Amino acid sequence: MAKNDLDEQFVAQQKETLQGLKEELLRIQRGMEEDEQDRGESEGDTQTDSGDISQSIFDREMDATIGGQVGRRLEDVERALEKIEEGTYGLSDESGEPIPEGRLEAMPEAIRTVEEQQRFEQERRPT
Repeated sequence: MAKNDLDEQFVAQQKETLQGLKEELLRIQRGMEEDEQDRGESEGDTQTDSGDISQSIFDREMDATIGGQVGRRLEDVERALEKIEEGTYGLSDESGEPIPEGRLEAMPEAIRTVEEQQRFEQERRPT
């Protein structure tokens, strides 16, 4: 496993950023859950035509897509926070290689190198 060369001040700053990001993502999830509940209640109260039904289906699909993205990002944020506690922040979960500091500044929740992330996303994509 490679050595983590990040200084303590950088890691502390990243931890603060990650905690703020986690709170924001949790707020988004709660808001989406409330919107879904409100939508379900209002749809039960009204007669809908085919246009309304189409819009409702579209809204639900968009919410599911966004919700999935928020959920995956939240998992990465939580994993990055765990890595800070473990002392492995800045090292790839896959290879143990260092993640460049610039990548961590841009995406504090990064748990893979750019190349590993690209491979991971290609493998997840349906063909």
